[in-house]
Amino acid sequence: MGNTKNLEDFRLNKYLAPHLAWQKYGPDKAVEMSYSIYAIHAFYSTMEDIKDLEQQDTFVNNGRRSNVSIALWFLALESFINCICKIICLRQNQNFTKELSTKSIGKRLGFLFDILEVEGEAMRKSGLIARVNEFVRFRNEIFHDRNIGEEIHFHKTNFSPRPFFSNQVDVFQSLLIFIEVSYGLRFVINGLDLMANVSIGKSELLIFEKLDKLYNSFLKTFFKRVLEKHELTTSLNLNIEDYYQPVPYSNTFFEIGEVLPVFQRQQQSDFIHPLNKEKTAIGAGLYAGIIEASGKTNGHYDSMNFMLDWPKMYSKSKIS
Repeated sequence: MGNTKNLEDFRLNKYLAPHLAWQKYGPDKAVEMSYSIYAIHAFYSTMEDIKDLEQQDTFVNNGRRSNVSIALWFLALESFINCICKIICLRQNQNFTKELSTKSIGKRLGFLFDILEVEGEAMRKSGLIARVNEFVRFRNEIFHDRNIGEEIHFHKTNFSPRPFFSNQVDVFQSLLIFIEVSYGLRFVINGLDLMANVSIGKSELLIFEKLDKLYNSFLKTFFKRVLEKHELTTSLNLNIEDYYQPVPYSNTFFEIGEVLPVFQRQQQSDFIHPLNKEKTAIGAGLYAGIIEASGKTNGHYDSMNFMLDWPKMYSKSKIS
């Protein structure tokens, strides 16, 4: 008990959190690459959404986390754009907070296109900003819950006209927009590849792989095979090979070595805490206990219970 600490004390632990540091200032004035962390969470959330569909045998399961996955891909997208904006502002003595943070995501992306002219010209011609703006609108409808039943028409994307009723197609549309933006801007810092890294492996093995490679070799293949299993299709184009992508070292806005990726490889002593190594299943046991306590037998299916007194409600409705 002498080693007990508050979980809150670990919130500022920067262990393995990636940053972009402009060499002139060093690691003390670095930009968080939070998009890479969001992309990892989004990757695994998307995997669970596909798994929901794969394992369902009674109805088409739209993914229990689809809105969460969409939100995470949106966080990754905005964070990726902001990360590049911030490092450019740092280099040019601009104030990101005052000059860019309140602008729309489309305008922040336009700022990058103006600065990075080669990428900007190609990506503007592809209509990417229109797709990003539709993603913003779709996400806002989910987050702010303002829709009262009317359909919203998306012309450049395959998002659901009723955003709350989203499924795996909307998750993949969100993912594809993030990849398309990342594809075009991955080499804008000379000597670096900014495409998000995703951690994969098992307890004895940890690997980091680029998101676009994992998309082609795993997520897209997984999704297509699950669709085939259930004799389902999608009109969403799942291929990413036609997205604009410059070659490495093609952008010279930054000099090689001017911006470096940094991360803390070792834990600070304040965050070192001995963990109990016993393998447990506390949550699974509690969950099973809730089901058992209901007293219901296999084959029982409840409806959602929002009524305080169903007989009273039924009798009143009959009278009226």
